[in-house]
Amino acid sequence: MEDSFKYPRLRFPIDARVERIQNQELIVLRCPIGVAERPLILSAATVPLLACFNGQTSDAEILSRFEGQGLTSEFLTELITTIDQYLFLDSPTFTAAYQKFKQDFFCKLIRPANLSGLSYPAEKRALQNLIDNYLNSNTAPKDAPGRLVALISPHIDYRRGGATYGIAYSALKGQQHDLYVLLGTAHQYSPHIFHLTKKDFESPLGVVSNDRELVQEVAAAYGEERSFADEILHKNEHSLELQIPFLGRLQSNPVIMPILVGSFHTLIDNGKRPEEAEEYEAFAGALSRALSDRILAGQKVCLIAGVDMAHLGQSFGDQQRLSPEFMLQVEEQDRLYLQTLLGRDTQGLLSHICKDQDARRICGFPAVYLLLDLLNRLNLCSQAVLLDYRQAVDYQSDCAVTFAGMAFYGAL
Repeated sequence: MEDSFKYPRLRFPIDARVERIQNQELIVLRCPIGVAERPLILSAATVPLLACFNGQTSDAEILSRFEGQGLTSEFLTELITTIDQYLFLDSPTFTAAYQKFKQDFFCKLIRPANLSGLSYPAEKRALQNLIDNYLNSNTAPKDAPGRLVALISPHIDYRRGGATYGIAYSALKGQQHDLYVLLGTAHQYSPHIFHLTKKDFESPLGVVSNDRELVQEVAAAYGEERSFADEILHKNEHSLELQIPFLGRLQSNPVIMPILVGSFHTLIDNGKRPEEAEEYEAFAGALSRALSDRILAGQKVCLIAGVDMAHLGQSFGDQQRLSPEFMLQVEEQDRLYLQTLLGRDTQGLLSHICKDQDARRICGFPAVYLLLDLLNRLNLCSQAVLLDYRQAVDYQSDCAVTFAGMAFYGAL
């Protein structure tokens, strides 16, 4: 504790944003992984001090640097203590809280519905009505060209993306599968790419069962330790949770295999195709072999990717403000991206991302890449259909997210 106070360091990860509250500019610290339940609101004037909380600069040096601007030893000590109490300091306090946080989740057999009552209704009937409204108001083409083998759906909140969820999941009507392999974006950092869990998923519509036997088979081939090293990322991740109510409403007792997929940027920065990296190939190979065995045994498998596309605007760090003209350019590039998906072209997808160093911040492309790769390895798909494309744009907050729905079909 003494060193963490003498050489204060903000822990990782933290979501820090400058917000205007009651005409006052404040900095708000939030915990994206959920360890710290309360946000910490500080005066924006503390930002220069927080910039020194790097673990290398001592409290004495910070005091000396800002003493001429009115900083006192008492205020600095109080600031460090408050940040520690709110669990935003890299200290024994946070380490203990994080270990308890992970242990509590590890002991659960069922992943709780983290967004229930927040992003969607917690009451069963209300959620059924909401999902039915999306499904009935936005229908996919009625004449399916074959058996559905994969689906791309958004993971944006229902308020902005509900119509596209409804269109995408309408493709599941009348289709029956023994297994749904859910591929979602892991939004939080991990040194690992793939994250498995054996937990069932809770929903107000009921508990969705996880195929633990399949999860264990893939983990054994890929490596137990790295399969579950950051299983905690599943706890608060929304990319898979927001698929569960639609599955639960459309299918009777669906069985899932939930997989979170992290960043490919290290691979791309090293000039490698994912298949050239041991971590990717070990996982994709293990998963495709396990699924092949299931398919040969007569099981019907459907892959579902919960992914969004571009994230743009000053809310995401861009300098340029959004405009209708700019969003037309974004749509043009997005549709080129979608063409690579329609063609199951993994090389084209990778080239599209690399040509501008992922300037549009397409957060879902690693999960989509794995989906396309699995379809190709398993020879499942004969036709793909773009069901919907939309942009959620807020010019006031300067925030834009784009997303789409897509269905992949095999022979009947």
